[in-house]
Amino acid sequence: MSLETHPTWMELDASALVHNLGEVRQRIGGGVRIIASVKANGYGHGIVPVARVLADAGVDMLATGSFAEALALRAAGVETPVLLLAGTLPGGMGDVVAQGFIPTIIDLAGAQAVNRAVSLAATAPTDIFIKVDSGLGRVGVALDAAQGLIAEIAGLPNVIVRGLYTHLSFQDADGMAYTEQRLALFYDLVQRLKAAGLDIPITQALASSALLLGWRDDCTAVCPGHILFGLNPVSAELAGVKPFHAALAAIKSRVIQVRDHAGGPEMGAGGYHGGRRQRRTAVAPCGLNDGYAPIGPGLDGVVLHGGHELRVIGVSLEHLTVEVPDAVHIAVGDELVIVGGDGPVALDRVARWQGRRPIDALMAFSARMPVKVV
Repeated sequence: MSLETHPTWMELDASALVHNLGEVRQRIGGGVRIIASVKANGYGHGIVPVARVLADAGVDMLATGSFAEALALRAAGVETPVLLLAGTLPGGMGDVVAQGFIPTIIDLAGAQAVNRAVSLAATAPTDIFIKVDSGLGRVGVALDAAQGLIAEIAGLPNVIVRGLYTHLSFQDADGMAYTEQRLALFYDLVQRLKAAGLDIPITQALASSALLLGWRDDCTAVCPGHILFGLNPVSAELAGVKPFHAALAAIKSRVIQVRDHAGGPEMGAGGYHGGRRQRRTAVAPCGLNDGYAPIGPGLDGVVLHGGHELRVIGVSLEHLTVEVPDAVHIAVGDELVIVGGDGPVALDRVARWQGRRPIDALMAFSARMPVKVV
């Protein structure tokens, strides 16, 4: 899509991604693999440009929950091993194996499907990862049944249990205490498997919440997501993300029309004039369809134009309408910063005006516009 036909785009800060990866490496020390989570379109930042940056920076593996996104990575020339997070039915395991992706197994049926697919293809045994639900309550092999099931899966002739992982995220002190308790049970499972003769090379339990707080363990890998993009997965009371930089440089658009309403209708009249305080307005093609959301009651949202804050007075399906003070010179084609930086249009501020979390705002913008790497 041409930026002349629809001039709205996202800018990805590649240096921020590389910096954040370096911060993770410092926290985990040497010899620990990094499985970079790029699920959900790279947390809304564009999975292909994100994956290219992280692959060039040397991550050991990329993890996504979408088979289509994994295919897009290969089509874009990204050769880093791809772990498909849980989300594939047994009937789809043949496609996963055929493409060379590493499937996540959450039950015996999935493992048996991989085993059959490899047998039919007459290829060498394939690597799988097994996910254990240690207490999040979402998806995975139940912890109390895990040892026996993992041993049964490991006995299948055409699979190699290369990895074992769990996921426990938390936002507050209560969640942190629960995570510590449940992770201890996962670590105990790993040790019991070793004692039974099953030493799985890649084990992983720590993700962004724990890594942000400086946790370490004896697992051989970590799986950061939020913090790679400079997003805070925990409450401000627990920790901030100061060492990590926002990977979202900006979301921008260009003015497609400037209007002078001095001849009417009057301020306070119907339509967008009901909330207008200035005589001029400008419009950019960044509406609901692009991921922008209406501003909450009693709040003032703004966009930036050359350092000037222009108040949002209307959000429609395709357009964003702002008002322009007399002192501001503005013309068709001028650039507007819709989201970006740590000032008036920082992601968390824009999300707060719209009554949603920063990650929700990113998901709303995700995949709706071109991404430029800056």
